[in-house]
Amino acid sequence: MANPNAYLLMHDGIRLELRRIADFATELAAGRRVAGSAQLTALRAHVGEALDALHHHHVAEDDHLWPLLRQRGLGSGDLDTLDALSADHDRLDLLIQRLRTTLADLAGPTENTGRARPNRPAGPTGPTGNDGNDGNDGNDGNDGNDGNDGNDGNDGSSVSALAAVTASLHSLMGEHLATEEALVVPAIEDRISDDELTQLEKRMSRGAKMRLSFVLPWLAAANPQRAADVAAGLGPVLPLLLAASRSGYQRRLAAAYGDLVVDPGPVLLRGSAEIFVPAPADQVYAAVADVAGMARHSPECYRCVWLDGASGPAVGARFRGWNRSRGMRWSRECEVVTAEPGREFAYRTRRTRSKPDSTLWRFQLRAHDGGTHLTQTFELSPSALVLRFERLSGRDVSTPVAMRQTLERLRDELTRRPARVEAPRPMIGV
Repeated sequence: MANPNAYLLMHDGIRLELRRIADFATELAAGRRVAGSAQLTALRAHVGEALDALHHHHVAEDDHLWPLLRQRGLGSGDLDTLDALSADHDRLDLLIQRLRTTLADLAGPTENTGRARPNRPAGPTGPTGNDGNDGNDGNDGNDGNDGNDGNDGNDGSSVSALAAVTASLHSLMGEHLATEEALVVPAIEDRISDDELTQLEKRMSRGAKMRLSFVLPWLAAANPQRAADVAAGLGPVLPLLLAASRSGYQRRLAAAYGDLVVDPGPVLLRGSAEIFVPAPADQVYAAVADVAGMARHSPECYRCVWLDGASGPAVGARFRGWNRSRGMRWSRECEVVTAEPGREFAYRTRRTRSKPDSTLWRFQLRAHDGGTHLTQTFELSPSALVLRFERLSGRDVSTPVAMRQTLERLRDELTRRPARVEAPRPMIGV
């Protein structure tokens, strides 16, 4: 009895990627996240590699697996199902091409400028942003890169088209894979020997336009246990190649989908501060989600700028904050991870090769006694060097004190001015 694990592992990878891009597109179309030029370009490249793997899988089935199964005495109903699966491949190929085209339209031209167009919000939004005080040392100086390239944004039709095609592809592929697995997997197990399957998989792999540095970590992430079982039968080289390619894959994945898909590592340092603000929660949220405004209140942060055309709080929106403390200056790029008006606003500092640490900053709001109970927390996932610096410098103690000062200044400003609720409006790609 042949083991179909390798075949099923490819299905795992396909399901993972199509669900991931469909969820991303839905959030983008709904205005709950934004994607800048660099991210759209990275997304196009990453998804393109997954679509290459998917297309090759279909061609290999039509050219090699289906003919072999037809020779093994399948019943007429099963043969009709194989014909229907081949017809599905034609429909799926059309959707794959539409997805490639839509991603290319969103990413925009890169040949001459090396830049793609940002997915920008439609018109002005309400108060936005946060304070950029990231709580990390990263003393690299002010790099002056505010990320605003001035490119024109995409129109909403491109974002809507992406949501539509990814939803259709995800739905049809789900039905297609379920049908395949109900028919093909038992047929492989019952009608093909181990040696035949080994030779078949070699023939199916020929001509594949897939890089191992993508495929190996992609499949390993899709189903770690099945990937380990497949690798165990292929000798010692495959695990070494996987280990060598995993970090690069994770960086490309983070560039494509944002830090939300990357595990930042264990949280080794935490801190919090809280205060009562005699103002409605929507007004307090608008203030803590205001990049420039919060920079006025922070003892460390002195400037924040939205990146890639973003101008308001939505999941995936990025900004850069500049900080100074004890004679040091540094800047960090941050990404919004939660944006729920009146309830919670959070962002994470993005990891880079030179700054592998990451801090999650969170503002939580709760209506209380005619005002708002506001809590700010941070969770640092540092390298050993950063953690040592935080403790030796005393920042593990001083940072919560600075957070409390920030909240007090915010409260004082809100109580001095007349109450006026102007919550940030959803960000729509144009």
